[in-house]
Amino acid sequence: MIFTSVGCKSKEVCEVMMGEMKSNIAGFSFTKVKNAGGKNFFRLSKEGCVLANSRKYSTELMLQKGIDEIVKYVSIAEVLDFSEDNLVFPDADTVFQEHE
Repeated sequence: MIFTSVGCKSKEVCEVMMGEMKSNIAGFSFTKVKNAGGKNFFRLSKEGCVLANSRKYSTELMLQKGIDEIVKYVSIAEVLDFSEDNLVFPDADTVFQEHE
């Protein structure tokens, strides 16, 4: 996972936002930030509105690689939906229980 979106009013709003990202990432801005602990992250925004925050990176180089990955692969990226507390990887949970 590279970034998570900010809270949306509805699932439909989130789906529209993700569709826009997938079809036109050039219309979005990446702002690089360093937190008080020295970790790097970026904010993804459009027209001044922050839409997502990235994971934390230990170096600026790794941060830039994260941004480059988004620009390169966003059009084919998988979107994970955690809104309903469903198991995202249910098979992995089953496999773990079988090996206990």
